[in-house]
Order: sequence, then C-alpha cells, then structure tokens
Amino acid sequence: MENLKNLYRSFAAGAVALTMTAGSVWAEGSIVSFNGPAGEAYIGKFIKGIKATAELKGFDIKVFENQFNQAEQDQQVQQILAAGQLPDVFIWWPSDAVAGLGSLRALAKTGVPVLKINQLPNEQDKQYIFGFAGPDDRLRARNAGYMMREAAAAKKAAGGTGFNVLALSYPHSYGGYGLSINAFKEAIAGSDLTIIGDVDEGFGQANGYKGAAKMIAALQGQSIDFVYGMDDAILTGGIKALEEAGMVMGKDVIAVGTVCNGDKQLIEEGKQFGTTLQSPLHEGQLAIKLVEEYLETGKLANYINFTPNPSVTKETIATTALRGFDGKLYGIEELCSGAW
Repeated sequence: MENLKNLYRSFAAGAVALTMTAGSVWAEGSIVSFNGPAGEAYIGKFIKGIKATAELKGFDIKVFENQFNQAEQDQQVQQILAAGQLPDVFIWWPSDAVAGLGSLRALAKTGVPVLKINQLPNEQDKQYIFGFAGPDDRLRARNAGYMMREAAAAKKAAGGTGFNVLALSYPHSYGGYGLSINAFKEAIAGSDLTIIGDVDEGFGQANGYKGAAKMIAALQGQSIDFVYGMDDAILTGGIKALEEAGMVMGKDVIAVGTVCNGDKQLIEEGKQFGTTLQSPLHEGQLAIKLVEEYLETGKLANYINFTPNPSVTKETIATTALRGFDGKLYGIEELCSGAW
C-alpha cells in the first residue's frame, strides 16, 4: 500500500506537516487530540500536559493542531477518518463548538469514545462525548468579579469615586463567553460597579488592544474606572491601549483578569489587581487521567471534570502552587502561560 503523505496539513505559514503510513496501526492505548496551535501560549502548555502525561501512562498520542480555524480542523477529521486506522480515544477541543458539530458527530459515529476539552458540553454535542475536562468558566469569572468587588470597596473606603467597568471579552460566539459574562455580572450585582462596554473583538493581545482602543473612542465622556479581562492575553492588549490614552493603571483604572496567560509584570507593578489561575498544564493532565479512567472502567465517575481556579494577586503570586494530576507540585511559572 502506498504511503499516505501529508495526512495533516496546517494552513498556517511555517507549520510542520505530519505524515502517517496508511498501512500502519495505532499502538494499544492510542489517543488522537484535535486542538489549537502549540504556538499559542495556553494551548502550548496544554499540549505539554497531554503529551507528558500520556507518555507517563504509556499511551501513544498524536496531536493535530489547527490555527483557530474550524474548517481546517474539519479537514483534519476527514483525513483521519479516510486513513481508516482509528485510535482508542479522541480528544476534542473544537475551534467552534457549533460549526464543528458535524465533525464531532462523524468522530462519534466511528464508535471511538470522544472526550471534550475546554468548552463545556451543550445540548447539541453532549450525546457524542463520554465526558468533559477543562476550566469552570463560571467559577473563573465569578472569582474575577469578587476580586473586582474587593478592589471597588477599597477604593470607595478611601474616598474614591467612579465605578464604570469595561469588559474585554471573548468573541461573543465562543462557547465560554455567555457562561463567563453572566457569572461576572452575578458576582458584581449589588455593588457600585456598572458595565458600560463589552468588547467583542477576538482572542489575543492584538485584538485586546484593537477592541479597547475602539471602545475608548466610543465612550468619550464616560470614565473607564475598572477593566475586566475575560482572558489575560486580551487584557494585556487592552491595558496598552488604556495607557496610550493617558490612563494610569492601578490608579485611574483597576484591572482584573482571568486565565493567567498575560504578563506577570503587570501584576508585580500593580498595573493589574489580580487574575484567576487557569492552568493549561492541569487541563492536559486531567484529559489523560480521564482517558485512562474510561479505558479501564468504561465510564467516568464524573461526567463534568474541572481544573482548579484559585485567585492570584500581587500578595500571593510568589507562593501560589498546585499539585498536578501527575502528583508533582508546580509553581506559578509552570501553571500560568504568557509572559510568566
């Protein structure tokens, strides 16, 4: 049989093509993971987690990256299915859970169990997966809201005024957006804080900067006193835009983020009040732990499985540590991503 080359092709420039022989067979205890690009800091540490833990547990794992592009991920799924050699488990992190439903359905129809990652199951896709591993979007946003309430209360007690909040959010079509913004709103309800803008520009620092700059211009005449970053990478870009507009972070504007994938220096210098730690390393480790459990027992003890999410501030950053699902203790540099 002729070799089937270029089974996986990335649309991103410079990506490395994967190759596989059509006549080859997967190793016993084999996993295929579909996820975003390793070049993105958070996903890079997630991939580190699944690969290292898979090796520790004796699994063969193949990782297929897409550049946040559902059409690309769909093509990867079709190529895997066309090759005819299926793994024991699929790990599914969709670029877009709604647009990627057809691919998930196709994976499930093979009879191979599928574990969903990062984005909570919904009414459409839960029938195709055996469980979920990832962050608790509600808890993460709620913790950020509580931190902002704390900062607002301290400001008010010191005689400060102005409690307008700018939200720098995920794309509103992304699965975690609704869960996050609703939990954040619930956390700040009854306080002096009021959301006056919700940026829907996209992921990453560049989009955070672009979206914040647009909102600053649109909100002329209204003060921006607090900023909530649904993702620290987005928040990092937003802080840059706020500073360029002449605002002093930590004084004129108090920023609270989430995920811990931004810039450690912002917290150390007081430009960011705090964040909530969402460890991609733990997410990858947890995925393999659940794969092992399912292959051994045919089911999971819990359908929904969350990673830890402690708050991190300037006062706690140096002592924050979490034990991984591999039994090892990890410090803040390993737990966070971005410039840490």
